[in-house]
Amino acid sequence: MKLFTLHRGVALTLTAILAVTPIFPAYGTLHATGHTATYQAIDKAANSDNIPGVVVTVKKGDASWSYASGEGNIERNHKVDADSAFRIGSTTKTFVAAVVLQLAGEKKLSLDDTVEKWLPGLVQGNGHDGNKIKIRQLLNQTSGLPDYLTPEFRTKLLTNPDGNYTAEQLVAIGLGLKPVTGWAYSNTNYAITGLIIQKATGENYAEQIKKRIIEPLHLNETFLPGNSMDIPKKNARGYLDVGNKLVDITLLNPSFANAGGDIISTGEDLTTFFRALLGGKLLTPEMKKEMMTSTADSPFGQYGLGIYQTKLPNGTNVWGHGGGIPGFTNFAGGTEDGQHVISININVLGDAVKHINTIIASEFAREPKKELTEKEKKSKHREDVKRVMDEVVTSKRVPSVVAGGLQDGERWSYATGTASYEVPSRVEPDFLFRIGSITKTFTASVVLQLAEEKQLSLDDSVEKWLPGVVKGNGYDGNNVKIRQLLNHTSGLASYTDENMRDIILPQNPFRYYSVDDLIGLALAKPPVYAPGKGWNYSNVNTILAGKIIQKVTGDTYAEQIRKRFIEPLGLTETFVMENSSHIPGKHATGYNMDRSGHLYDLTEMNQSWANAAGDMVSNVKDLTTFFSALLGGKLLNQEMMDQMLTTIDSPLGKVGLGIFEGKTPDGQSYWGHAGGTFGFETRAFGPLGGKHILVSAINSVGPDATDAHTKILNKEFGR
Repeated sequence: MKLFTLHRGVALTLTAILAVTPIFPAYGTLHATGHTATYQAIDKAANSDNIPGVVVTVKKGDASWSYASGEGNIERNHKVDADSAFRIGSTTKTFVAAVVLQLAGEKKLSLDDTVEKWLPGLVQGNGHDGNKIKIRQLLNQTSGLPDYLTPEFRTKLLTNPDGNYTAEQLVAIGLGLKPVTGWAYSNTNYAITGLIIQKATGENYAEQIKKRIIEPLHLNETFLPGNSMDIPKKNARGYLDVGNKLVDITLLNPSFANAGGDIISTGEDLTTFFRALLGGKLLTPEMKKEMMTSTADSPFGQYGLGIYQTKLPNGTNVWGHGGGIPGFTNFAGGTEDGQHVISININVLGDAVKHINTIIASEFAREPKKELTEKEKKSKHREDVKRVMDEVVTSKRVPSVVAGGLQDGERWSYATGTASYEVPSRVEPDFLFRIGSITKTFTASVVLQLAEEKQLSLDDSVEKWLPGVVKGNGYDGNNVKIRQLLNHTSGLASYTDENMRDIILPQNPFRYYSVDDLIGLALAKPPVYAPGKGWNYSNVNTILAGKIIQKVTGDTYAEQIRKRFIEPLGLTETFVMENSSHIPGKHATGYNMDRSGHLYDLTEMNQSWANAAGDMVSNVKDLTTFFSALLGGKLLNQEMMDQMLTTIDSPLGKVGLGIFEGKTPDGQSYWGHAGGTFGFETRAFGPLGGKHILVSAINSVGPDATDAHTKILNKEFGR
């Protein structure tokens, strides 16, 4: 049974106060705990004397969990909650450093700028000279500036926890001391850094953290309290351990911590932040490298720019920062790639560091690998993909996911989520959906078959087949080749601009557009570049290809797709919609997104606006069949496959003729096409050979749907 002695209003001796380290990062010797589960390490910590409660949040790959053990309020015997907010102390420094690194990436300051350049006259006298101190030295604690948290100041803080301090006052305390040498932890460095941020941006560090980190990452439970003594959310009480006695010090004016330690957050928000930071989503590659290579030896390990590396006994490197502030001790960080991150908080400042270290070592312990059979590997892989699908539908902007495909001769399909927000119902694996621009691969395949049959040449000009259609306003069909239509190097402008996408089409969903209407809209805009001199995604390219198909064969592109693919391959659930507004068969509600981010039903829509570039409807089974046949070389001869896979560079990756190459983070290649249309986001891809295919569809559009597809693709095709 663990023991507590709670004292309120005790007289703190100087010795007791010096035993704590306000806004000082947690560190110590890490000892591996073998293969003890992390939650057991958490429970053990929470059951130790004078440790009230422990809250841990972990994100690993696409999985995440939180666990809380112990008391949030020892006087009332209330359990601590996993979503409790807490003061993060010096972990604030990583947020501040990230802002500075962003400013450096934007060339608004340089890491090698001097303090004197930005704050003339502030650091002068008593052996200090701002001309000799660089910003990077502030961030990695090698400036030589002493810490303003002197023993005397700590005593004052703990006996007068409501005291208010400005950055200038804190810096003055530090500069009253003589310079230090080598690496030395100093909160003065970050108080000065906060002032530099204000000078460079016109806003204080708190406003910059909100704009650059809190709001973009939706860290809704992260606050910079200024001089407010409250924690503005459900929270555990914070305690101070003064010689086996706990003092409730939850109410505290954190202004003394300033840019070095005043943030309040939660485990969920901290793991989101460190995943984004370490995963390269907040900094350019150059600035992330600066953060991790501008290091100095320290008791924590290699101390970089607002972050330090801890090497565990098993060889694993964990990057992050710890924080200790009266009431709380914490750590947050993870692996260099951000794929495995952790936040640990203990609601006491005292003998908590050793427990944090044990939890870190436990969580990042390398588990012994059991060699799986091939059958077990396949089963695990398939379950992993389904798990990712289940996880992405937890987003309120991803109603459902339908996916399936082919691997090693075996087909699979899976569906998760709701088919409708208005009338909740299960989505099914055989549901139909709009495939959007995946239609382009069908249209391009018709053209390539015609080239194989010598009915046309990929180097024929548009003018040869459509005389006078592409003329005027800087255009000349004589200079545009068919292959340039298929790989988007024609220079033709796109008629589907943001205004048409967001306003015109959604407000007139049943309007009919003829092919000539669409071509006219595109040609009314000037060329993006001369044919063959650039790349620009434009639906009018494929629409012109569809018109050429009709000129060559006497059939519409729709009739040719039916004759050449739908009927021979038995694609009984695949339809070329042309000017139809409905989706045949069973299907989910399709949700479009307006400019404010609101999702609304736009399932019914006349598809004439998309034509040969995006008007088809299909399902997982049929698209798997088509792409397996195409990538397996069953629809085109080798010469035409080579033509299809001859690529040019683009923002999408390497783009061929109606197809493009994607890659997983570990470099695995897959080919196919993506489709984004009103209400639906779809993907159909596979490695060359056609033996491994993935098709996925989401009944909404927007960044969340795009990210969800990426996670599923990476899990399916990554090693």
